[in-house]
Amino acid sequence: MSAHFRLIVAGLMTGLAGCDSGQSTASIQTYLQVIQARPGAAIPPVPSVRPQRAFIYEAVALRSPFQVSSEGGTGGWQASLVDGGLEGERVRQVLEGVDLAQFEMVGTLFNAWEANALLRVNGAVHRLKVGDYLGRNNGQIASIEAAYVEVFEVVSDGRGGWLERSLTIPLKQQS
Repeated sequence: MSAHFRLIVAGLMTGLAGCDSGQSTASIQTYLQVIQARPGAAIPPVPSVRPQRAFIYEAVALRSPFQVSSEGGTGGWQASLVDGGLEGERVRQVLEGVDLAQFEMVGTLFNAWEANALLRVNGAVHRLKVGDYLGRNNGQIASIEAAYVEVFEVVSDGRGGWLERSLTIPLKQQS
């Protein structure tokens, strides 16, 4: 064997002998004991979770924030006296397939017997009187004034009951 090879083998043997010395494992164990003795070294306990109170939604009678109101029109909700027989034998009218937010009041016609509202929807003007139906939610014209038309709708409250909502369709000002 060459001298150079013997020197390498001797160095490796010395290095391996140093790894197995009892002194190095004792120093590691001492270090671990010091670390574990420090305050805050332990894992903190899991915080307790307090159960939350159940939320009860009490704003059922208010206007839905997701429903578009018609150009500054006002409206209100109240419990309905309807017994659920909304449809009955009545034949649905053409304007009951259109959402109330799409109607624009463009004028009125008054005579000695009745008032008529001129409502525009989808480019056509319709002449309606008190009692006529319109809108998708069983809407019915309750009153006609020179500045607005008042419509009552009866909609499901989602719990088997009915709510009556009053909306006004204001007269569209010419611009």
